Amino acid sequence: MILAAGFGSRLSAERGDLPKPLVRVAGRTLLEHALAQAVAAGVEEAIVVTGNAGELIRRHLAEVEVPIRLTVVHNPRYNEPNGVSLLCAERYVSGAFYLQMADHVFAQPVLRLLDRADVPPSGCPRLLVDFHPVNLDEDDATKVRVNDGLITAIGKEVVPYDAVDTGCFRLDARVFTALHEAALSAPPSVTHGMRRLSGLGQLAAVPISGIRWTDVDTPADHARAEALLAARRKAGAAAGVVV
Repeated sequence: MILAAGFGSRLSAERGDLPKPLVRVAGRTLLEHALAQAVAAGVEEAIVVTGNAGELIRRHLAEVEVPIRLTVVHNPRYNEPNGVSLLCAERYVSGAFYLQMADHVFAQPVLRLLDRADVPPSGCPRLLVDFHPVNLDEDDATKVRVNDGLITAIGKEVVPYDAVDTGCFRLDARVFTALHEAALSAPPSVTHGMRRLSGLGQLAAVPISGIRWTDVDTPADHARAEALLAARRKAGAAAGVVV
């Protein structure tokens, strides 16, 4: 599942009127980079949740060629926290699934890291975290505290913290239960759902193991993403690999 419903207003100086998921980095839209992660993980279907400029994003997806089935779900309440977008897709999901944010760019495929058998405890929902982040906007980053492989606290306000949320998850139906419970008091964010899972001891931390990444929220982030993927292309060319 890819959440692509928000406004991305801080990137406006770079994108003009384009919705954030359609901003291009290294010649491909952010949404296409997210889809490439899904393809690399071997999934059969990607559910894309749209909101702002939903019809424009739908038309773009109709022109994108990927070897997986695409299902587009529109969230009419896209001005609310992103947990609302996740709940919009609940009826399309059965079993475990990956969750990505549309505005995160990685130097290489990362979703399969969430399937590692050597990361305890097994059977829990999982979040990919970076214990050694680079170029971190500490105030804006969603941070986590980790104890014995389990996330014990998550949020932008968590201090002290051990690692940073990368926006990639492996989840199951438990997240929807958590979000419905959170929604009884206010429209929930994904972080609200993660806090409930964490409080139950049901959210494991999986280290990203030194892979470079960035979220693309500002023009400066966009420049970092371009540099990151340019370095990947250069390394791939040196190894004789097309990236």
